[in-house]
Amino acid sequence: MRLVLALLAAGACPFAWSGTAFAQSASQPSQPGAIERGHHLFNSQCAHCHGEDASAEDDYYNLPQLLIDKNDAFFFATVNKGLPEKGMPPWKDVLKPRQIADLLAYIRSLEREQGLIDNQAPAH
Repeated sequence: MRLVLALLAAGACPFAWSGTAFAQSASQPSQPGAIERGHHLFNSQCAHCHGEDASAEDDYYNLPQLLIDKNDAFFFATVNKGLPEKGMPPWKDVLKPRQIADLLAYIRSLEREQGLIDNQAPAH
């Protein structure tokens, strides 16, 4: 029993999937085309609030600026759960984890493009 608890605490259980573990590697596009897919998805699903190409003038909706100090797990949790009090619906039943990872890859690419983070900086 102690061994099982120790393994669970260490995150060794293969059934204890966590969006956090997936999210931590999401900003490193592991699949070719992640940024492009994220760009297309962003403009079709997110632009109505966050601006075409994530260029909202309001800092609250400008995701590259808003997420600069947030980690990938924060992004995954926010997209999945939404922010109902701010008018953002939960997307967990609409978007697949890979699509959220593609969105994040796109937003992280914008952070670099806009000079918000160093191009050599490690991913969030």
